[in-house]
Amino acid sequence: MRPLLTLVMVCLMTGLVFSYLAMALIPAWFDLNVAELMENIEKGHVETELNRTAIALLLVQGLSTLGFFVLPGWWFFQNHRELLQENHREPRQARFGLSVYAGLGGVALTVLCLPMVYNLFHLNQGLPYSGLAEAYPAIKRVALDWQATEQSSQQLLTVLMKPDGVLYGLLGVVVLALLPAFGEELVFRGSLQPLLQHQLRNPHAGVWVSAILFSAIHGQWLGFVPRCLLGALFGYLVLWSGSVWPAMMAHFCNNFLSFLAYKLNWWGLRDGPALSEATFRWEDNPFPWYIALILMGLAATGLVHYRNTFSRSSKDQA
Repeated sequence: MRPLLTLVMVCLMTGLVFSYLAMALIPAWFDLNVAELMENIEKGHVETELNRTAIALLLVQGLSTLGFFVLPGWWFFQNHRELLQENHREPRQARFGLSVYAGLGGVALTVLCLPMVYNLFHLNQGLPYSGLAEAYPAIKRVALDWQATEQSSQQLLTVLMKPDGVLYGLLGVVVLALLPAFGEELVFRGSLQPLLQHQLRNPHAGVWVSAILFSAIHGQWLGFVPRCLLGALFGYLVLWSGSVWPAMMAHFCNNFLSFLAYKLNWWGLRDGPALSEATFRWEDNPFPWYIALILMGLAATGLVHYRNTFSRSSKDQA
């Protein structure tokens, strides 16, 4: 239990330090205070302020990710390596070495799962208008509060995504796709998951509890189910390959494709959180269900092959 508390405390302490650092740098570097930054987010249509606001927000996002995930995850991963290894059957070189085959396999599985994930996200967005919400007013009120939170996140993303240009695009990919993939996998799958496996004495419980916490920490409850399923997929990639790299590569693939989907508004992704009861339609799924189900079946088959291939390889090396 002590290593688990250590991980949580280090993430909180470094995260708060780097968040305060970002808040201190914004007035010095961008001539903006926090109140002006929030005001510019709310009126993101003001083009003269947009690039400055967007870059300031990228600074905040990047430093926060470094503080909450990348640095504490890397520190814990390096300084508790022996403890983490005790919670796996696989040898050290199988767990921590970069396996291109395992990584590409994880990326392929993630791509196959994404149509189902986006369809589930659409269904999750419809919770405020479901029969369950209509039957229980308390559930409807909570779901509408969650929707308001999603719309606030939507305003933030609108500002972050609107500026064009190659350099800005590369900066956005690094801050919004690469750093979260690297840092969150170090914390959740590289550190938290093996600790939970040890505490709960069950590898599957470790995968699913870390996936639930991974989804919950994002605070976007109308996307909780699909994000949790993705977290479980990343967890099994680590469990079966013995390495955190495949999960990092798969996570980056998901983030990068989501970045492009939002930037280019594929499948009307931008409009999802802004839907109202009058405009939301259950049948407006991003993908036809037969395509999502076929690809999900291929992903399930591929996941079984992944387990058999890499679990057997790890045992052969032991």
